Amino acid sequence: MSEESKAVNNHGNVMDPHREYVEINSYVIFWGLFFASLFSLAIGYLGLKIGQTVDAFAPVSVLAMGMAILFKRANAFPETVHIQAIAASSTNVLPGVIFFLPALYILNMPEMSFLQMLIPIVVGGILGVSLSVMFRRYFVDEMDAVYPFPAGRAGAEVLSSSSGSKAKLMVISGTIGAAFDFVLNTLGWWSEHLNSNAFALGRMVEEKFKLTFRLDSDVALLGIGYFTGLRYAAIICGGSFFAWYVCMPTIYYLAGSHMMVVDGQTIALADAPLSAVFSQYVRHIGIGMLAMAGIIGMLTMSGVVKKIMTNAIRDIFSKNKKTATVTLLRTQRDIPVSVLAITIIVAIILFTIYFHVFYSATWVHTLLAFVLVLVFSFLLSIVGISSLAYTGNEPVSGMTIFMLIVSSVVLSSAGMGGDLGIMAVLLMAAFIGTTVSCAGNFMSEQKVCYLLGATPKKMQQWQLLGVIVSAIVSIGVMILLNKAYGFTGPTALQAPQANAMAAIAQPLMAGGSAPWPLYMAGAFFAVVLWMIGVPPLAFALGTYLPIDINMPVLVGGFLSWLVSSRSKDEKLNQLRLSEGSTVASGFVAGGAIGSLASAVLHIGGVDWFADAWNKTQGSLLLGVVMYLVMCAVIYVAAMKIKSAK
Repeated sequence: MSEESKAVNNHGNVMDPHREYVEINSYVIFWGLFFASLFSLAIGYLGLKIGQTVDAFAPVSVLAMGMAILFKRANAFPETVHIQAIAASSTNVLPGVIFFLPALYILNMPEMSFLQMLIPIVVGGILGVSLSVMFRRYFVDEMDAVYPFPAGRAGAEVLSSSSGSKAKLMVISGTIGAAFDFVLNTLGWWSEHLNSNAFALGRMVEEKFKLTFRLDSDVALLGIGYFTGLRYAAIICGGSFFAWYVCMPTIYYLAGSHMMVVDGQTIALADAPLSAVFSQYVRHIGIGMLAMAGIIGMLTMSGVVKKIMTNAIRDIFSKNKKTATVTLLRTQRDIPVSVLAITIIVAIILFTIYFHVFYSATWVHTLLAFVLVLVFSFLLSIVGISSLAYTGNEPVSGMTIFMLIVSSVVLSSAGMGGDLGIMAVLLMAAFIGTTVSCAGNFMSEQKVCYLLGATPKKMQQWQLLGVIVSAIVSIGVMILLNKAYGFTGPTALQAPQANAMAAIAQPLMAGGSAPWPLYMAGAFFAVVLWMIGVPPLAFALGTYLPIDINMPVLVGGFLSWLVSSRSKDEKLNQLRLSEGSTVASGFVAGGAIGSLASAVLHIGGVDWFADAWNKTQGSLLLGVVMYLVMCAVIYVAAMKIKSAK
């Protein structure tokens, strides 16, 4: 059995599947929707202000557990599980809003009504949740030993650590994680980005050979890596090594005289910084790999899709629906597949009608839009879910950029253009982005549900309401922030993802070109990887994401392997792995809280950052030491267990 399989299977339901619980009540609904609204406001502002978002699960879980103690809730655990799940809908919807809709203001598009912006977000959110539920049993149940679901497992670990020694360890590790990331981001006492070019030798190697080493010391990423496991962490980093240590030097060597634009200046590629070459060229190879990996995933899952659709048709015409549902274990009850199938079809049709009413000039445009959203909603949702399942990360913007490019080329070729064409592709991107984000992130919540023994159907039903409420609040926040600050100008909110979408959509709808050779190269590599038995999606994620994000995942994966392989006693190894998981989940939760606190201070104008010191080698060396200390905390805590008795 692989380390990943051992790690994933190391769980037991906290809630008895054979017992009924009061999981949803007025207390859960009120606080779930309250936190969904609050974090839509807070994280929406954060994302538009500094281009950074954090997951709501950690702070909401901590707040909900604290409220349970304060209000002396007798049914605390089931209530807390569902409060955080409803609240998580805020961060599930946000990418569709803040990554795309501000681009309408950036490009000075004709004013749109609140309802006109709301419809694609709400419909996309409902579609994403429905697709996630449709594939729940495959990704969560049947493939339990295959997909690590690091974020879902971390969330389950946090929620289940409510008493005893485990709770104490969780509090200690969470406090350490929060303090580490708070100091990292607020005070700057040690460097976050451990980079080889801080040293003369590293700078020489980077300048001469275009090779560099980078690692983000954010402790939450280390925790995610621990849950990912060594095998998938190695595959992901294999993609990073391919991008940074093969593709990058090759491009510099072969195309050094090529002219490119960096920060508004036209320079030779040979003189361009590594980050610019990666974002403008190598990353597109990763996007092509992601797209082809999604196609391979869809083909691989064709049997699963056929089975689901057969069950849906059978369920529609079944006369014993109620009896069949009752006989299922509580932990296996989902929204009926017939309802899901109808919801998915209606959602796609509703968006097509919306597109036709507001943007389409001909029925050809409407038909093309229908085909595009049908294909990309399924394709990218599978990619997004698989990404979360492998890494705990979902590259919504990268996946949607590919969709935006394809849609722009197809619709502009069909005669669509001008402001109406730009608005059409941006709103289509918002719809698909919301679908992908909700599908992937909610699957992670359903993994939490599976690990803890909550009722999937109840979580699914109330997630739909959370999506609608969060969409309304998020768009309202975006409109108000535009009126208060705007998204262009020296004092405006940065909205970095929306600016990127605006920069892509406008020239493409005017007949511009896309980097198709790079996409084709990425697609070719994905096929080769699949042929030799390497999961192409995990490798593609490594190619697409910056190397400094992936390196800590490898470190965390190595730690999980290390603590689970030191003894000949398999049971002892599993106990050590579980103890390390508690510390890692504390790092994930604490890191998110610490980063959120830092962001709030940043937005409030509080500047305690030691900028001058942070740029020195001393800061970097201290960062290395502190990162090794964090690694040691996980290892020592796990290895303290000396016996399986």
